[in-house]
Amino acid sequence: MFDEGSMRLVRGLLLFYSKLIIPALGLSVLISFMGMSMSLVPLFVGIGVSFMLIAPVFHYFIYEVNNNKEYYFYYNLGLSKIVLWVNTIFTSIVIGLIFLCI
Repeated sequence: MFDEGSMRLVRGLLLFYSKLIIPALGLSVLISFMGMSMSLVPLFVGIGVSFMLIAPVFHYFIYEVNNNKEYYFYYNLGLSKIVLWVNTIFTSIVIGLIFLCI
């Protein structure tokens, strides 16, 4: 169904996003609990909105500030910097909307 090249790209994206999803989701849950304790927003709405905002921020700090040379690894897999940024923004919106719909 998928050829070797497309599977390599998918694995590269999963590897890239695995460094972002755990810390971004953890901080989103923490922010949502703080907002819920002040009776501002429901839990899943807070997680969704904060995840959409925090995931790109984590991308910036993890890959632009701390590990700028790691982009070469993903470039060798066929993933440019723009593709990785678009993937981060798109994935954070999708995951955030999933939490908003719960």
